[in-house]
Amino acid sequence: MIASPTGPLTDDEVALVRDSTPGCTDELIHLNHCGSSLPDQRVLDAQIGHLQLEATIGGYEAANAMVDADAAVASSIAQMIGADSSEIARFASAAEAWNAAFWSIPMQHGQRIIVHDHEYGANAIAFIHAAKTRGIVIDRVPSDEHGQVSIDALAQRLERTDDVALVSLTHVPTNGGLVNPAIEVGRLAHAANVPYLLDACQSVGQRVVDVDEIGCDFLSATGRKFLRGPRGTGFLYARTSILDRVTPSQPDHHGADWSSTDDYTFADGAQRFEYWEYSHAGWLGLGAAVDVALEIGLDRIQATITERAAQLRVMLADIGMTVYDEGIEQSGIVTTATSAVRSADLRTALADAGVNSSVTHVGSSRYDVERRNLPPLLRLSVHCTTTYAELERAVEVLDRATG
Repeated sequence: MIASPTGPLTDDEVALVRDSTPGCTDELIHLNHCGSSLPDQRVLDAQIGHLQLEATIGGYEAANAMVDADAAVASSIAQMIGADSSEIARFASAAEAWNAAFWSIPMQHGQRIIVHDHEYGANAIAFIHAAKTRGIVIDRVPSDEHGQVSIDALAQRLERTDDVALVSLTHVPTNGGLVNPAIEVGRLAHAANVPYLLDACQSVGQRVVDVDEIGCDFLSATGRKFLRGPRGTGFLYARTSILDRVTPSQPDHHGADWSSTDDYTFADGAQRFEYWEYSHAGWLGLGAAVDVALEIGLDRIQATITERAAQLRVMLADIGMTVYDEGIEQSGIVTTATSAVRSADLRTALADAGVNSSVTHVGSSRYDVERRNLPPLLRLSVHCTTTYAELERAVEVLDRATG
């Protein structure tokens, strides 16, 4: 049980979280939480338990038996981000959730989609596809001197809003350590009455996220990253007030009722974006992961991750590695490199020593890579399960590999 009220988790509290996380062992140092994190045992129990129930009594019957538990997942997610459960739609990934929101936005030929240089690759592909198929204009807002989206430049872009279809922002980019000022962007988008889509794939689970404080109309997130949930899960937040302005692009007979021979009626709330078929076991596992995060406290998780990431940045600089992270506020994603050794070889050296990491590639963040002329970066990401001793061991490996 987490006892302390504020601040980073104590060493004893970290030990408690690790004790309930099967992947936290002396043989493994997991520094790839921004790729896929290590789940709590309760997440596994929820998933495996439902799979066993399906195998025992049948899939439909198992779903019927877990109707209340299934609905409780949306309630837990809503509690976590300050929403109403009717504003939560389940998806198999953050990308699916993001695309469901994006392609529901009315877009006319010549209208602008305002984006930032730190957009994720999957989102950029959608922008380009919309430009090719719908004739929209991709309006890229530059970064300020800190590397985050320039609020002044965004305000200028929104001085005229008659031709703006959407403001899109990645809250915590896939590399660069940055936390974008999502609240300030929300204030400008709201004042301009322009729909605001926030990609929170890397922020939900590691930071306190409140959709009313941020002011976004849509928010997409995944289960597998900092939420420590199952792969193949995600969700979309859709603000009730935006629903009359958008149209789901590919509804089925769950998201809409076949109300007459030649017509249909959209379901209430965010359910209109959902599909009938989904992994019930995965969804219940995601609910367990959210409940674990709520029990620990998102504020305490954020404080712990921020502390560990800051410690890691100092340790890397001390051995001569270059840290490429930007922003006034920084996340648990730490990106580094050295001209002496390829990042891919550093990742191999770490893996041989039992340390998980990853390497960035241009297709995930081309805008940022080209803007800063970045090499492939070694990406190390921490969580509230990460200990200072683990950081020391990982940095020792890198010191030997670069020495």
